[in-house]
Amino acid sequence: MFSRALIAVLSFALTACIASPEPFKPTDIARIGISATSDTSWVATYVLPEPANEIVFVRQPDASRVKDWKGGPGYEIVQIDGIERIRRVDGRPFNEAVVYLPPLYRDLPKDYAPFSPFGDGGVLAYTGRFFACPAQCPDGATWQILLDAPGRTILADGKRFGGRATWADSGDGQNAYVGEATPVETPDFLAVIDTALPETIRAQLSQQLPQFMHLFAERIGDLPARPMLFASYDLSHANGFGRQGGTLPGQVLVHFYGSAWPERMAAPGFTDELAWHFAHEAAHLYQRQLFTDTGQGAWIHEGGAEAMAAIALSLNGRGEAVQGHATALAEKGRKTLGARSIHSALAESDFDIAYACGLQVNLALDAALRTSAPGTDGLFTVWQRYIAIAGNRTQSAAAFFAPST
Repeated sequence: MFSRALIAVLSFALTACIASPEPFKPTDIARIGISATSDTSWVATYVLPEPANEIVFVRQPDASRVKDWKGGPGYEIVQIDGIERIRRVDGRPFNEAVVYLPPLYRDLPKDYAPFSPFGDGGVLAYTGRFFACPAQCPDGATWQILLDAPGRTILADGKRFGGRATWADSGDGQNAYVGEATPVETPDFLAVIDTALPETIRAQLSQQLPQFMHLFAERIGDLPARPMLFASYDLSHANGFGRQGGTLPGQVLVHFYGSAWPERMAAPGFTDELAWHFAHEAAHLYQRQLFTDTGQGAWIHEGGAEAMAAIALSLNGRGEAVQGHATALAEKGRKTLGARSIHSALAESDFDIAYACGLQVNLALDAALRTSAPGTDGLFTVWQRYIAIAGNRTQSAAAFFAPST
């Protein structure tokens, strides 16, 4: 274990490295140096283009950053009006700040976990957790990231690095892997599957992931870059049990945490459940993470991903499992929806409706199109057009039904 004094020395060396004489670009908010030299405490160093009184974090799902992160000498992390920020204790302006943080998993409400530990010693870090600005972040803001992990492999920005990586980050951020695992590389994807996972689960993922990727690429179109897939498994997690999945641009993640998973993974039907989960998340990749401009349209992307997963598993010989899952979701949707419309339920933040009822609507749309327009590819043809209309922008739900031109 590294002492706090040694971490401070490492932090100083890292700061010297990132505080290069190269000028900041107009969109650069800060240079963030992340030192992953300890298994129990990482160091983040912020270097600003000009002095500021505080640095305000972009993502605020809860107050856990105040609990977990500690300011370096003379600095503190505080929450004011629900917003977490870094300040000097004496209130003076600064252009450089150091913070210490443990690489621990946290189940954050409606956000990505800051870290997802692997049972084989690796860890996935979500860069969006580090994003911060001296004031409100402008559109198109970028952060220059330097991640230092001597002797370990780094996967970030779609590339593989040895010990040190630098890149420009923006938007929602990404997951960066630090560890000693050998990635699985194919022309379709780059994956890190935790070697601590049971062998049957590892084998299933290794077999099915390429199939899902091939299917969606053929039906919707190739992604602009080779996607990255991560599956992590942390039995040592003491506070709770669960699974968190997510999709970021070019990345799919599933994290299993808690000691109850071995029994759960051995249960009948789990392999089909896991296959559905990964097919759903892979579908989001090929949807280009396109969302509607209001939450009432969530049935389009979530229900669409559910329907694409159903189609993928049916073509994979799992039609019976698909039927059982769809029937269970339909029953759940009827009970939850009651006399409301889907839009009304989503407006009331009953988000499960996006999955339960969205699946039924999208499968019905797929079947209707295949009957009325035999030359099309059903739901996949709709998504090809929807993506072409939207580009990289949020789009209205009405555009989903726009006729072909």
